[in-house]
Amino acid sequence: MTTLTSPASRKPMLIVAPLAVALGALGGLAANSAPFVGVGAIAGLLWAGVATLLARPLLRLRDTVAADLTTLSAAFVVMLTFGAGLIQHVMYPTPEAYLGLMQSPASGGATGLYMALNPLVEWLLMPAALTLTWHRPRQRRRLLTAATVYYLQRLATYLYFAPTVLGWTHGATLAKVDLWITLDVARMALDLAVVAILATAVIARER
Repeated sequence: MTTLTSPASRKPMLIVAPLAVALGALGGLAANSAPFVGVGAIAGLLWAGVATLLARPLLRLRDTVAADLTTLSAAFVVMLTFGAGLIQHVMYPTPEAYLGLMQSPASGGATGLYMALNPLVEWLLMPAALTLTWHRPRQRRRLLTAATVYYLQRLATYLYFAPTVLGWTHGATLAKVDLWITLDVARMALDLAVVAILATAVIARER
């Protein structure tokens, strides 16, 4: 039986802690602010320390219901971000219309939504789902696959999608906006893949 202090119980945090630091730094990089890169990395490091302390009570709750609810919650929130992006693409299908949206005050609402939902999965739900399912090999493999796809998508967001959109306030060519929109559709497809993998992780778990 795996104990709370055994090396096996600490494996999820060996994955989560570096990710937290990297995500914090990338968040600052996306904002085009060098000081925020350091602040974000420190915030990620502090969060990893708190998460390590919280991992113990999480491990005590690692029953089927807790694991499944956390995994499905992560899938639901990712689906919400997919839906928000889909609505934007349907309502503003051309580069001119999409650029106009991003340069209008209405873009603040979409930005606020993503700022609320994405960290919820990045920092809480995905790490918690990994921790709660780590002792189930079949679920763990699916969760690791979902996490890999999800965090690669977030990496692309921090390195390209977010900085590019933020730069549109100073103007952008329609060709670049068109390219961004095309690539964003591919990014949304990754969101759907994450939702599907998380759902199958619950459906196909060991019983």
